[in-house]
Amino acid sequence: MKNYILMLGVTAVALGSYAAYASNSATMTVTATIAHDVSLSVTQDLDLGTITINPAYTGETNWNYNWDSGAIYYLNQGAIVSADNATVGTFTANIPNPSACSRGEYSCGGLSVVGNGPFALNDFFGGSGESTYCTFMIHYSESENTFKLSPDECYIGDVSKVTTGAHSGTLTISYNPE
Repeated sequence: MKNYILMLGVTAVALGSYAAYASNSATMTVTATIAHDVSLSVTQDLDLGTITINPAYTGETNWNYNWDSGAIYYLNQGAIVSADNATVGTFTANIPNPSACSRGEYSCGGLSVVGNGPFALNDFFGGSGESTYCTFMIHYSESENTFKLSPDECYIGDVSKVTTGAHSGTLTISYNPE
């Protein structure tokens, strides 16, 4: 009986210690932010070249950049007299899947031109409101390990409102993981 009481006493102390230990616990929240170092770097600015328009033309026009031949072709010859000396923009980026851009995409591998839609360069050529714009394609050049940015389509809502001279603007290339 004496051993039995002693065992009961040891068990009671052990359970009491465990209960005291359990009631003295705390939890901690663990957080981490994971970032991907994309290291976007522009190596050559985009130049749409010299676009000569017919000032007597009234109405809209648009033209495209032919990625394969590197030339601008016109969809409305009456408004644009010539377009030449365009140079694609180039940049480098460390993204997980650059081959997603191999066919030319508006957004590929998480890369996109901010605001790349009908008004990416809103009013770039002069005029008013939302009458002028260009949209852009991103192409991955595996042999050069670079990305190329070329205009896909440019549009002028009213050619008679375009102002002559040098026009410039900025585009932002962003990375959002897919």
